[in-house]
Amino acid sequence: MRITQAQEDLRGIIEEALQEIRKNILPKSLSEEFKVEVEVPRDRAHGDLTTNTALRLAKKFSINPVKLAEAIKVELEKPAPKRRLAGMMDTIEVLPPGFLNFHFSRAYIRVTLENILRAKGEFGRALSGRGTKINVEFVSANPTGPLTVAHGRQAAVGEALSRILEFCGHKVHKEYFINDVGTQIELLGKSIYSRYMAINGRAVDFPEDGYHGEYIKEIAGELNIKYGKKYVDAKAAGLSFIAQFGAERILEGIKSDLGKFGVSFDKWFSQKNLSQKSIMGTLKKLTDKGYIYKKDGAAWFKSTAFGDDKDRVVVKSDGVFTYLAPDIAYHLDKYRRKFQRLIDIWGPDHHGYIPRLKASVEALGYPAASISVLIVQLATLYRGGEILSMSTRKGEFITLKEVMDEVGCDVTKFFFLMRKLDSHLDFDLEVAKKNSMDNPVYYIQYAHARIASILRFSDKMKNELEKVKLNTDLLVQPEEVLILRTLSQFPLVVEASAVTLEPYRIVEYLNELAKMFHSFYTKHRVVLDSELELARARLALVKGTKVVLANGLNLLGVSLPERM
Repeated sequence: MRITQAQEDLRGIIEEALQEIRKNILPKSLSEEFKVEVEVPRDRAHGDLTTNTALRLAKKFSINPVKLAEAIKVELEKPAPKRRLAGMMDTIEVLPPGFLNFHFSRAYIRVTLENILRAKGEFGRALSGRGTKINVEFVSANPTGPLTVAHGRQAAVGEALSRILEFCGHKVHKEYFINDVGTQIELLGKSIYSRYMAINGRAVDFPEDGYHGEYIKEIAGELNIKYGKKYVDAKAAGLSFIAQFGAERILEGIKSDLGKFGVSFDKWFSQKNLSQKSIMGTLKKLTDKGYIYKKDGAAWFKSTAFGDDKDRVVVKSDGVFTYLAPDIAYHLDKYRRKFQRLIDIWGPDHHGYIPRLKASVEALGYPAASISVLIVQLATLYRGGEILSMSTRKGEFITLKEVMDEVGCDVTKFFFLMRKLDSHLDFDLEVAKKNSMDNPVYYIQYAHARIASILRFSDKMKNELEKVKLNTDLLVQPEEVLILRTLSQFPLVVEASAVTLEPYRIVEYLNELAKMFHSFYTKHRVVLDSELELARARLALVKGTKVVLANGLNLLGVSLPERM
């Protein structure tokens, strides 16, 4: 039985218990809409599974949550449900303000170890996604400059989340939206043109909001080498060509950096592919539904009908589209490509944009729940206690490539995933470069490499060890039982990460598992000085740990060193 099945079984048993006690405890029957939620507790000391059912019902019916939790526990400990739980749960506890916590039995977690060794790279995989087609759009940085640390964090999150969702049975399509038209691209062209003219001995005012930085000068130099003075005194068409020339060069760099970062996309969607006809067709669809109206010469989207704080302009009085118009058309295009769910990963400066986009999805006739917008907070780089500048427009910033070159792809990616998406991230370059236990990714990778070393040594005793039967009942030391219990939780943590769209849960889990393994390693010999039966059992334990560490790191896109 898979561990995720244990979650389903426990949910069903609790629901049956509630039906038994509702006449005496609850003032009215439970609604059919009420569903018991069984989750992995944040604090491992609180068990392997937990439910807040008593708290939720207490709020609904104004009763004491601890009293209700105790009543549920009494019901679960009656002969019939107790028999059903016997092979899975060891103890049930009630903790204020009304949580019910469940601890797996030792027999159950030992069976899990055998499952891990059998499933290997498949352990933790779920089918809960049921083949749902998901479009995950992330990074989507404008091709007006190199990828920054902020873009790097979005890239790490998007790639890890895509891997997790795929592992849980979803069909994931990764997409990058290229905003290669509009004001920012025009500013890019004017910025390059100014530097190009300077190369040719001509002074042209640099645009007030233009893009600075050496990369602009480099692109201007490339333009000059390839075309000479052809674009001196360029008119509108020439400036448009220069802008596209620059955007293409920058996009080439973005693709190269993401490739080195281990991030790939199934589709690079250019905004230029959204024709005016396509955008106007989308707006007509909204107009026909009564959600577009004219005011002061502009076209407005009635987003307040779906909870936005004010209506939004989609076509300005001069006939120019706002950013919202092509965005609506782009998301409609995703739905027309038969995606059942959309996930957009954005930076913090886009938070206010979410209500209007969700409103447009509903106005087009799709469920609001079919789109999730994740906001990834910024990362601040430190070196020697000093904050490094991150101003893209001024050209004073550290690129993703520079960070990768300095600390490595694995460390960069792992550091970006170390905090929740909505938490600001402090990235200390000096800590990231340390090959010591102070470095979180080193700490986990070293556990994996340490196990690989143990297994290489154990190969010398392979014939002797295979003569004895594997007996996991010998794993009784506190450190061993703790590792077993934690290994058994891996599928639930993966599933929770997919449900909450939060890769950080896996990072947190791997940190704890590595810590437990290092503690075990310092207190117990695996092969040496152990009887053969115990040695084989401990080898099974470390092999299982290696499998789970590898599976977790693979989901994060981090490599698995055999030696360090």
